[in-house]
Amino acid sequence: MDQSLEDMKFIGFFGIFKQSFTTIFSWKKIFAQITLTLILPLTIIFLAHIEISRYLFWKLERNSLLLDTDSYYRLHVSAIEWLYYVLFKIAYFIFLTVFSLLSTAAVVFTVASIYTDREIVFQNVMKIIPKVWKRLLVTFVFIYLVFFIYDIIGEVALAITRSIFNYSTLSLLLTLIIRILYVIGFLYIVFVCELGSVVTVLESSHGYRALRKGKDLANGKKKVGMGIAFVLYGFLEGLLVVYQWFVEYGGVNFNLAMVWRAMIGILCGFLLLMFLLLIVVIQTVLYLVCKSHHGEAIDKLSLSTFLGAYMGETVVYPTAGEEVQLGRPPHQQV
Repeated sequence: MDQSLEDMKFIGFFGIFKQSFTTIFSWKKIFAQITLTLILPLTIIFLAHIEISRYLFWKLERNSLLLDTDSYYRLHVSAIEWLYYVLFKIAYFIFLTVFSLLSTAAVVFTVASIYTDREIVFQNVMKIIPKVWKRLLVTFVFIYLVFFIYDIIGEVALAITRSIFNYSTLSLLLTLIIRILYVIGFLYIVFVCELGSVVTVLESSHGYRALRKGKDLANGKKKVGMGIAFVLYGFLEGLLVVYQWFVEYGGVNFNLAMVWRAMIGILCGFLLLMFLLLIVVIQTVLYLVCKSHHGEAIDKLSLSTFLGAYMGETVVYPTAGEEVQLGRPPHQQV
């Protein structure tokens, strides 16, 4: 890192992006190894899910239109295809979660090692994954629950609005307000959950405690964190729209030849690959910025010792409450 921790609290919106890109390009080899090993499969899974889901859903829609002829047979076929569709979604969700937590653990550990000036070897990065994946999985489960509950609240609010005001002008206005508030809340939750994921790897907290710590760290940097989340997920949404328009339906919408659709698909895949790497690097840099903003000293030796524990190095663990939380103000450091 080209910034001292004390200076990091002054890094703003653009500075975080600059710091993240600088970190990646300064350590191209290790990040390229992580990308090809863990993030490339994640990208392939993500894009394959789009294509396979579209094919399976098309078959389901076609069978639903043909139920009038030989309805018993069609109903039987439709039930089997719905089963395949559900099983596919479950398998996709499992693989997506596995590679997401593996890539998160690897990238966060690498960025933290860069900060502490530790020697970074790809084999060592891979060694920490078996030691942290269970903790990250617990945190991911809590993240999924948070978004699930938040989505239910949003849908209920929309349903109540429509049931009371039908589709009047007032209903449309309230729906717009609810959606705007939903997006704002979504960006804040994304920011907190990103910090919680980093906390899980670099501190002793996981699950609910990690998310609560992420919420505490987010205070004072909400605008910056939510702004970054807006840019990142806006880019992702735009990328998916381009993929859908020009790759999935490029032949129908724009009469594109298969070669052009394939080239655009490869470009979208490459940008998605870079996006998935960048987002984890950014959330780690955000963590360091938020820690510095709160005056929570991150001692390089303490962090290096904590990271060394993943490597099986001999360390003296602190007592309960004195873990390497990296969260005590400087005057309380022992």
